[in-house]
Amino acid sequence: MISITFSCHFDAAHQLALPYDSPCNRRHGHRYDVEISASARELEHGMVVDFNVLQKVVDEFDHCDLNDRPEFTVTQLATTAENIASVLAQKLQHAVGERVSIDEVIVRETPRSLARWRR
Repeated sequence: MISITFSCHFDAAHQLALPYDSPCNRRHGHRYDVEISASARELEHGMVVDFNVLQKVVDEFDHCDLNDRPEFTVTQLATTAENIASVLAQKLQHAVGERVSIDEVIVRETPRSLARWRR
């Protein structure tokens, strides 16, 4: 098994609807830092996966309002870092196909807080 880790970021706005008083209930933005770990049993073209494939998926979220994205509106998922990590993991796995395993997706919302999705 060979594994890679790819780091990138995206900027996006969101707003939560928490049932208590929180500054997160106001529309605001973050620079989300993302770390993706993937693995494969065999390399293709000398790679586990082309990093550009991973970047393309993350770029879909760049400079948008996450509350308007169908991944969250259709399923009525809150745009929390936990749900963002889970949605990204699903989209990344679909993009890379069966040969590659998306093993972990970390979404850092602030320097002090992150969510981690693991297979």
